[in-house]
Amino acid sequence: MTMTMTATELAASGSLNFAALKYVYVELTVKCNLKCHFCDNSMRNLYRDMPDNRFRDIVDQLQPGTKLALHGLGEPTLHRGLVDLIGYAKARGLYVYFNTNFTVATDDQMKGFVEHQLDELRISMSAGSREAFQSYAGRDLHRQLLERARRMVAIRGTSRKPLLRAVFVLTRQSFSEFPAVIRNVEEIGLDELQVQTFLDWGKPQMPDEPPDGCALEERERREARAFMGAAAKTATRVRVILPFPADGTLPEAEVDVRPGRCQWPFDAIWITADGHVTPCCNLHDPRQVTLGNAFERPVSEIWLGDSYRNFRDKYRCNEVEACRTCPINYGQFKSYTYG
Repeated sequence: MTMTMTATELAASGSLNFAALKYVYVELTVKCNLKCHFCDNSMRNLYRDMPDNRFRDIVDQLQPGTKLALHGLGEPTLHRGLVDLIGYAKARGLYVYFNTNFTVATDDQMKGFVEHQLDELRISMSAGSREAFQSYAGRDLHRQLLERARRMVAIRGTSRKPLLRAVFVLTRQSFSEFPAVIRNVEEIGLDELQVQTFLDWGKPQMPDEPPDGCALEERERREARAFMGAAAKTATRVRVILPFPADGTLPEAEVDVRPGRCQWPFDAIWITADGHVTPCCNLHDPRQVTLGNAFERPVSEIWLGDSYRNFRDKYRCNEVEACRTCPINYGQFKSYTYG
């Protein structure tokens, strides 16, 4: 019987190749119209939007079937070329999706998403009320978010794509909003509602973060699991995806806590809007670490180069300090599913 090796096993065996790169995150912009308290707002407008020609150069290097995310620290719908770039990537056989706060998306953009068969549209919905939305996002745009989500459902009509998924970031401040979010998502007609737990990433507290922080402590996580599991059972149409067992029991990763479970170094990269290749969404700041620049060197050369190889070696030895404080290193973060 032929055994298929995981990306991590391939890397350990010294056989990692460019085909192992399955997920590519291309940050189109660091501009955003909101200041969500769980985001890294310190990097807003740090550099310019990614030029269209640079994006196309990167896409041309990727293999068909690659999962291409068009988001980073900014709001993708603020990039003027977004729809055309989606069309370009889809025409080359890539699986394309992105996260959005969806408060400023236009009808023309929504029609373009359907026309080009965007695979997934992930709409951030972490509040069920106007007051709660303004509290975490810094602006009173909850009504606009709901209206645009309804409009997106109407524009998609009977088309199979894009999959419309709401994303709820579970924080100390948001978990009580979950039942209202379920009601909104079901009324609007979205396909899925995914819960993403905010955990302590080992970073200094963000300037816009509440004084008591966003991450739930262990006791609070236990309470939240029971509350969220009960709320999820009230959904009658939308598929609710929880980052823990629906019965409220402990996730396996919180029972058996071992490092070295992150797949990012072995199958995914993050490319900033100014071309810097960084290891992941946590180590996204090129001032902290950069493994090369995709505007200057081929992506495959960077992926298989000495800097990346040295980073992987350090990760396998648990010698990357930022990774030691990251929940993904211990399997404590729910990855999105595809298909």
